[in-house]
Amino acid sequence: MMGWVSRHERMAVIVLLAAFFVLATVYNATSMPFEAPDEIGHFYYVVYLLQNRGLPVVPSDEPDPNYEQEGIQPPLYYAGAALFVRALSAPLRLDLDDADAPLDRNPHSVCGRPGARYNVAAWAHDVHQERFPYRGRVRVLHVVRVWSSLLGVVAVAGVFAAVRLAFPETPRAAWLAAGLTAFTPEFLFTAGAASNDNLVTALTTWGVYLALRVLRDGPHWRTTLALGLLAGLATLSKFSGVLLLPLALVAILLSVALDGSKSLRLRRLVDRWPFVICHLSFVILFFSALSGWWFVRNWTFYGDLSGTRPMLDMLPLRKEMSVWILFRELPGLFRSWWGVFGCTAPPTWLYMFYLVLVGAGLAGLVVDRRRIGRDWPQVGVLLGWLALMSVAYARWNWVIHAAKGRLLYPAIVTVAGLIGRGWAAWSGRWRWLNLALCALVVAGAIAVPFAVLAPPVSGLRVTGNIDDVHPQYPLDGQFGDEIALLGYDLDGTSFEPGERLDLTLYWLALQRPSDQYTLAIQLVSAVPGETDTLVNFNTWTGGGNYPTGNWHAGDVIADRYRLRLPEDVDRAQAWELHVILFGHNGGRRLRFALGGQAAGKAARLALLRVGALDPEALAPPDEDRLAAPVRFGDVIALDGVRVTAGENALGVTLWWRSVGSFGGDHIVFAHIYDAKGQLVATADGPPLSGGFPTSTWRPGDRVRDERNIDWLAEGSAPFRLGVGWYDPVTGARLAATGADGVRLPDDTVLIPLPR
Repeated sequence: MMGWVSRHERMAVIVLLAAFFVLATVYNATSMPFEAPDEIGHFYYVVYLLQNRGLPVVPSDEPDPNYEQEGIQPPLYYAGAALFVRALSAPLRLDLDDADAPLDRNPHSVCGRPGARYNVAAWAHDVHQERFPYRGRVRVLHVVRVWSSLLGVVAVAGVFAAVRLAFPETPRAAWLAAGLTAFTPEFLFTAGAASNDNLVTALTTWGVYLALRVLRDGPHWRTTLALGLLAGLATLSKFSGVLLLPLALVAILLSVALDGSKSLRLRRLVDRWPFVICHLSFVILFFSALSGWWFVRNWTFYGDLSGTRPMLDMLPLRKEMSVWILFRELPGLFRSWWGVFGCTAPPTWLYMFYLVLVGAGLAGLVVDRRRIGRDWPQVGVLLGWLALMSVAYARWNWVIHAAKGRLLYPAIVTVAGLIGRGWAAWSGRWRWLNLALCALVVAGAIAVPFAVLAPPVSGLRVTGNIDDVHPQYPLDGQFGDEIALLGYDLDGTSFEPGERLDLTLYWLALQRPSDQYTLAIQLVSAVPGETDTLVNFNTWTGGGNYPTGNWHAGDVIADRYRLRLPEDVDRAQAWELHVILFGHNGGRRLRFALGGQAAGKAARLALLRVGALDPEALAPPDEDRLAAPVRFGDVIALDGVRVTAGENALGVTLWWRSVGSFGGDHIVFAHIYDAKGQLVATADGPPLSGGFPTSTWRPGDRVRDERNIDWLAEGSAPFRLGVGWYDPVTGARLAATGADGVRLPDDTVLIPLPR
């Protein structure tokens, strides 16, 4: 079919196709199993064909078959994949012994959320199965993906051939179109996934090529036969492939009306009507002979020729739809054409590059419109095919939300062809543009697998040797009888609002856990009686990529998390770092033991200080501010005091300000003295009732410390409140000095109490 292409061009095309296949294989390897859109359904359709004689029926007698609505799809892609798997079964030692193992959906998945770091995956994963050379069904899946990549090679070759035929005087357009197709990240991603979009794109692209051949050479029996067969095969790949039939019929009519010229004369159709009718009939005949049984089967089983009605019964339908909504979804369609990879997407600037690329391509078409006008019949065929696919897309998207660019990939020959032709106009003037455009497109395609598709979680490491890990803080902890906590790494104990906390947990699977436990990492208030949480992060272990139910006995897992602290922290205080494991769907917590001793239902790892967003907001109000701060040693200042008399108790609020670093934990004493200096009541204790030990304070921290003193006002008035600090180990008080630098008696601040 490409005899009109020179030998050097053929060799160059082979190099391009080889580069595409290698890169599609990279996408195959880096894309997590079953995370591509609908990949589970496509894969299990292949599994069904491998395990059963006959096609699936929907709804199935099986409980919850994994192929779901994909079981209604035409069978050609899946039959080809099944034959491909069977042919390689012996040399690659393929098996599906684990095909019936459950696929658990990640309840914490943030699939599609921009910038997400953890739980991006929608499904549970097993690193043992998913490491090269893979195991069980995952190995079979990668083989099916190779089948898709080979079909992608066929599609790229078809784009080159069709565009070369459409614009014979501008061969550069074919190279640009084929290169753009081969290095479009989403096209590569689809070619590296299990999806019937690959086969229908390959077949329809070559169908467009044949339509252009008919347009150039007129109808011949071989091309008529090939068009009918390709239309039938495309229909058996995906129902949208049926649109190749009207394109073929129109191409035959148009070719006869043109009769090798650029002038359209409908009279020629009348003059040659027997010839036209014969070729149209043959296309329809070959199409029907190949795909007619599929329509009969759909009518027999579902009462619907297309088979889409039962599929729609299984999918969430739109509640409302309009032309405006369709228009509003165009930006999403544009992004997904270039790259939205299941649950992940590249940064926004990459889409801006493709927007410029498309805009410049369209501008090139306008600039070179006179030369392009000479090829108007070919352009008409390309645009007609795009229009047919756009109508099919709009019809489907009108019913369900499906703004996905890959649904329009059968028309990639038109889109890439016209953009390539537009860029050819520019690069014909500035040849360096060819190199620059190719370099940028290729660089983007190469970067995506490693920067976007690779599991977006750092630090997950699984080994089978406990000596391979060396926790910064070793522990002898155990959750239940299944999971041991060997220790943890922590990047600090003092943080400010908005900073990141870097935590690595080291696990040991004592046996295969019986559940997909949720890991909760919490910062819980250290103030007694408070249950506030500053951080409450729930995840599957491995950042969502290696849940406990998939662990193997003996696994040693280094499980790293970087968690951002909130920006709106009201007060500086200490927080307890808790690690919790609980069962599926909020089930029971696993009990934790430390050193063989019961330690509740949480592992309390560390006490962390978190500063306040605005420390000055904790300064005392004017009415409670001391005339001059009182300093205790070189570490703390008392800025304000408030005393509130209550029934049988005295409420005391102290405003502390840290001006240095403590060497240990100190105690605040709050004493009531009578007129004779006798001690009548006390309320000694650490600040915030132990919720903010002074060893964790940092200069600039402000603490509003509230305490109650039980007191019946017995003794001789007037009474005074004495406040100070002491070391609980030695009993030594911190030196208290007033504004003049004079040390206060007994290192105590005395405040008269209201009568």
